[in-house]
Amino acid sequence: MKNLILIFGVVFLLATSCKTKQNTSQQSEPIPVQTNAQIGKTIGTVSHQYQSTGCHTVIIVKTEDASNPITIIPKDALSAEFDKEGKEIYFDYHPLKMPQPEGCSQGIPAEVTNISAKL
Repeated sequence: MKNLILIFGVVFLLATSCKTKQNTSQQSEPIPVQTNAQIGKTIGTVSHQYQSTGCHTVIIVKTEDASNPITIIPKDALSAEFDKEGKEIYFDYHPLKMPQPEGCSQGIPAEVTNISAKL
């Protein structure tokens, strides 16, 4: 009888100690989306300077070394709202390990996300 009570006691302690606790004080609220707000962390200028060689739109990012800017080749076409020569945009990008598109001899192919216009 003592063994039976001891076994039930151990099982009871294990069952209550393994129970997960729910934290009800931290309820997540949706983040409000603002149009025309800066979303991306990088600023660049949309350019069509390589269009004559077959490279469509690129984004020129100025660096501290003004003589050596970074040229980003977007994997997907930019929307018409942002694909305008000289338009300054904020964006995030992730360099891709893929060959440069045909006609693009300068630049880094990248996935461009979180695009917003500079105000």
